[in-house]
Amino acid sequence: MVSTVVRTAPNHLSFNSPEAIKDCYGFGKANQSLCLKDPEFFLESVYGSWNIINENNKDEHARMRKMISHAFSTKALLEQEFILTKSVDDFIYHIGTIKAEGGKAGVDITAWFNNVTFDIMGGMAFGDSFGARVGNYGAKSHDKYHWVGVVLDSAFINDVMRCTTLVPYLPEFLDWCIPKRYQESSYAHMDYSIIETQARIKKQTEPDRPKDFLHYMLNFPGPKATEKEMASHINALMMAGVITTSTFLSGVLYYLMSNPTPFNKLKTELRTTFSSLDEISCTSTAQCEYLGAVIKEGLRIYPPAGGAHLPRIVPPEGAMISGYWVPGRTRVSVHQWSVVHDEKYFHRPDDFIPERWIKGEKASEMGDRLEASQPFSYGPRGCLGKNLAALEMRLILAQMVWKYDIEWLNPSVDWERDNQGYTLWHRPELRVLFHERVAGIV
Repeated sequence: MVSTVVRTAPNHLSFNSPEAIKDCYGFGKANQSLCLKDPEFFLESVYGSWNIINENNKDEHARMRKMISHAFSTKALLEQEFILTKSVDDFIYHIGTIKAEGGKAGVDITAWFNNVTFDIMGGMAFGDSFGARVGNYGAKSHDKYHWVGVVLDSAFINDVMRCTTLVPYLPEFLDWCIPKRYQESSYAHMDYSIIETQARIKKQTEPDRPKDFLHYMLNFPGPKATEKEMASHINALMMAGVITTSTFLSGVLYYLMSNPTPFNKLKTELRTTFSSLDEISCTSTAQCEYLGAVIKEGLRIYPPAGGAHLPRIVPPEGAMISGYWVPGRTRVSVHQWSVVHDEKYFHRPDDFIPERWIKGEKASEMGDRLEASQPFSYGPRGCLGKNLAALEMRLILAQMVWKYDIEWLNPSVDWERDNQGYTLWHRPELRVLFHERVAGIV
């Protein structure tokens, strides 16, 4: 029998089971405390101020989560749907106008997904578009659209920094090893966060300001956040909100293009449900069953943070993790990719099968442990942005597939082989050409 736990370091146990997800990341049990985030893994941000992602004190984290959570309620997000819609409309228009870029046919859709999700996050965070949607960001540090490149570089440097927690004294040599570009990007991400936060705070008294993320932070009735704390939250939200959603969109498009049967079923559903692009909205797409199944399966087979261990520290009294007694202060984690690609929990785990998520379909009756797929993590530290991510995923995917027939220009790419898995995925180029479909043809 293959074990569901492996020791990856002297004091680190990595688990592979749905039960371990609840035990490591859940709310704790009657007879034991919850496991806390590993302070060595989650780095400080924005000049020493902690944020919603890296704050380890559970009371402080609860305050932060309460302050920010209202901004991510479905009601609050739908009030700002016009921000999301404008960015997506421009994205959908522009991808169909470009037949070549960078000396190559078609577009690298992974970069364009970065652009549109960055533009959406800019609008939702600050109430203002960043103009990155048309793919024109470049090495101009004074331009907001340069921030998207900085965010991507910062994600890489964060992955490197987390690795150093495993090797004593290694951080002392990082300046010698890490290219200057990445070091500069890490600081630039901090600078952008605080500069844009300060600029937005000055606009707070303007009439008819959108109820963006900073609106909810500034109007929180509880203990007020400092300017640096708000900037730190923005720093974290911009990185998490841009990269994870764009990663999912790249992955699900790859798996759809690799699997014509589900791709055609999705086209049929969307093109028979909606008679015009204007009908496709955040609300209307929620009724599309197969679209929802495609998104759930995309998140399962290619979880955006699937390479992450997200370690927790067992409470001092010890804890039962997936049936094993683990001593206190042990580092524990669940490797998400391993769980969702394990045939103990999913039949044909490496195959893209949206039907497994639809009741009544044969594929849904194969005994899959659907709760084993937790792409937004689980428990009190679960992703706050999952409602926003769901709206983005539905709207972008539905409009793109409804409007265009998509030609895949580099089918030799192998997503599992060519992705580099750290905390987040470093994706290969995915080149496509968008052809506007003939009206009336499904």
